[in-house]
Amino acid sequence: MPVYIWTVDTIGRYSVRIKVKMTITLYYAPMSPPCRAIILLIKELELNIELKEVNVFAGETMTEDFLRMNPEHTIPLLDDNGFYLWESRAILTYLIDSFRPAHDLYPNIPKEKALINRVLYHELTEFYPNSFGLIIPIMKRQTAVVSDESKAKISNVFSRLELYLSRNDWFAGENITVADLSLLPTVASLVHCGFNISEFPRIADWYENCKVLKGYHDDQAVAQQLGGYFRSLVPEGL
Repeated sequence: MPVYIWTVDTIGRYSVRIKVKMTITLYYAPMSPPCRAIILLIKELELNIELKEVNVFAGETMTEDFLRMNPEHTIPLLDDNGFYLWESRAILTYLIDSFRPAHDLYPNIPKEKALINRVLYHELTEFYPNSFGLIIPIMKRQTAVVSDESKAKISNVFSRLELYLSRNDWFAGENITVADLSLLPTVASLVHCGFNISEFPRIADWYENCKVLKGYHDDQAVAQQLGGYFRSLVPEGL
């Protein structure tokens, strides 16, 4: 969806209104689960957002220009015509509120929104750091071993996550929401790294149901690439 603003320009003695097309840019890394969550939303809502790939390992988030936009030098980073926003969950909800307000993915109903936010906060503070976060040192080649303690932590957070599906097919109710979009890339990445979700039947069913998303198969392809890289470093996988 193109974004336009009206501006006033002066030509000689006359002031004219000119329609100017604005560009929204997402700075991202292809394999990053938080970045992939935003891309899932972009595809689902068919938003017109420019994607600009950033090579974190080459230091591209530490340049002067990038730090001017995001002093925390993290991705994803959204540039909405000079409004800079990082943190993937904030970006997800911002895009819907801005371009598809009250959409079913993030409805403008306080109780439903609260349930979605609860899952997003749990994912941010508990699930992501104690699952995918534990294998990041391996992806960075800082270690080549997944400790038994890390494996136990991953299983534990999956057990806790499954509780959110005890009454519903989706993580925040009866309909798919941004909570599901935020979780899917992380779960998919761990699956392709060798984690067995069949031990968590509700999550396994949810994972299968996510095929309805427009960007599901593209994200699976990326998760498979990530898993292949992980297994090149840890052949036995998770």
